[in-house]
Amino acid sequence: MKSTLITRALAVFALLFAACASTGGGNGEGVSLLEAVEQSADKIAAELPKGSRVAIVAFESENDNLSDFIMQEITGALVDRGIEVADRQNLAYVYKELNFQMSGDVSDETAQSVGKFLGAQLVITGQLTGMGASYRYRASAIHVEKASPGSVTRLTVRKDRETRDMIAAIAKQKASVKTAGYGATETAAPKTAGYGATETAAPKTAGAFLDRGIAYASRGEYEKAIADFTEAIKLDPKLSAAYSLRGRARYAGASEVYSVDANFGSVGTISTSGKATANQARAFEQAIADFTAALRLDPNNANNYHERGMAYSDKGDHDRAIADFNQVIRLYPNFAGAYSNRGLTYQNKGDYDRAIADFNQAIRLNPNDAVTYSNRGNVYGIKGDYDRAIADFNQAIRLNPNFDYGKRAFAYFLKKDYDRAIADFNQAIRLNPNYAAAYSCRGIAYYMKKDYDRAIADFNQAIRLDPNDVAAYINRGNVYKDKGDYDRAIADYGQVIRLNPNYAAAYSYRGEAYSMKKDYDRAIADFNQAIRLDPNIVHAYVSRGFAYGFKGDYNRAIADFNQAIRLDPNDAAVYNIRGLMYGKKGDYDQAIADFNQAIRLNPNYADAKQNLERARKARGR
Repeated sequence: MKSTLITRALAVFALLFAACASTGGGNGEGVSLLEAVEQSADKIAAELPKGSRVAIVAFESENDNLSDFIMQEITGALVDRGIEVADRQNLAYVYKELNFQMSGDVSDETAQSVGKFLGAQLVITGQLTGMGASYRYRASAIHVEKASPGSVTRLTVRKDRETRDMIAAIAKQKASVKTAGYGATETAAPKTAGYGATETAAPKTAGAFLDRGIAYASRGEYEKAIADFTEAIKLDPKLSAAYSLRGRARYAGASEVYSVDANFGSVGTISTSGKATANQARAFEQAIADFTAALRLDPNNANNYHERGMAYSDKGDHDRAIADFNQVIRLYPNFAGAYSNRGLTYQNKGDYDRAIADFNQAIRLNPNDAVTYSNRGNVYGIKGDYDRAIADFNQAIRLNPNFDYGKRAFAYFLKKDYDRAIADFNQAIRLNPNYAAAYSCRGIAYYMKKDYDRAIADFNQAIRLDPNDVAAYINRGNVYKDKGDYDRAIADYGQVIRLNPNYAAAYSYRGEAYSMKKDYDRAIADFNQAIRLDPNIVHAYVSRGFAYGFKGDYNRAIADFNQAIRLDPNDAAVYNIRGLMYGKKGDYDQAIADFNQAIRLNPNYADAKQNLERARKARGR
């Protein structure tokens, strides 16, 4: 019993001693919150040379607004003392990059990693904790390179009426509107904007260039961002974030970007499907070099493998892309994006079954990703499984009502469900009235329905929106040809040839229009050119054979049909036509053989059956 009483007495004595030793209590003792901030800033600044860079990683308190307020005040106090503070808005990006969870409880190891990533010499964490009649304020510093503790400020903050009213008012405030990359409110003075560099003051440190580069990149000013990241690397060649971000900016600058996360945390781009232009390929190569440099400094950074994989994929280096996505999956087996992008790379390689398997896994991990459903729908469409393709596009549209009508329309088109295809193209055009490809494709659907006037109107609009759309000219020419307006058809095919002098099919189509005008010499000249450009173009051989036949040159006609049959031995129509040419020459045995072959290939071929009867009669049975 005696020992228990002594223990209790000691405990009470310890509490009394702590209260007497503290610098404040509930009766007006202690310091104000702003005085605590100033004292902690004095301690931190005292252990660093002016111009040093720090990162305020986290500050725990009873609400986010209060934590944000304290971090802003510490920032202002440090800037006043000549210390550069890393842009706190970039923390969300850094945590994502390092695959950490954003939370109030930040370990020293995590804080050190964040500081290293942001190019800071010192990182700061802190807490403001209610202690009954007072608050306990704590601010701790960690030296990044040494991985050693720095100064620690522990103070008691008064919980008087003034402090309580201030904290209550802060808690009720709406979140301030921040300028991208600078952390200041839109109305704040440039001085308090200084989490990092401002655009009116030239950066002097690697970290400040990093901050400003992120701000530029967030706005899509990639060249300026690349210049700042390059300066950051010159000042600190070990700053892995600068390599990563420069690689991302180079990749984005050469791609069609559809989304940019806050603080340039990631970019969403349209895949080139491995068909990058020469300029894009050069930019992707530079991006790959940057991601590789970042990985040398940080070998387990899954984001760098992932983005390097995307750059390889868009450049057309599918095997290296797949190797990088494999590495991401090894590091993070539940990263849906890695499966999705690996699937896209397999698709571009033509390995459709593996692509579908990866899209399946990505969907299992993230069932709400419209893009993955869309990509899987594309592969099903390529495989000719239009029902599954349409089901995937349906799901993509459910998840994103402004998505994939054009793709679903094309799947309906391939099913020959032209009315549903037209309805989807209508919706795609409503969502984007400048969608030239939607007009062009809807025009083809109208053409297939023999609604020639609407088809021409759509091709006209597609050409107005994109005067270099060769497909629209070709298709409009085809409609004019079917309407018997051969001169307009010839004009459209001629425009295609002006835009692309090596487009073999355009010469072949124009030759056919000349044939229909009975201008066989011009027709044959065009067919000759088509065959020079593409020796395997069946249409040109067949059409030239017709032209020779109309000119009475049956031997040359037969020679062209022979070549067409060598290229496509299963086209019943060509056997039928060649049989007619043999009949014109009086070679009825060969004619009968060709008509029989046409009927074997197409048992319901009425013209071939009639021609066979005529040939038999002409031969005399």
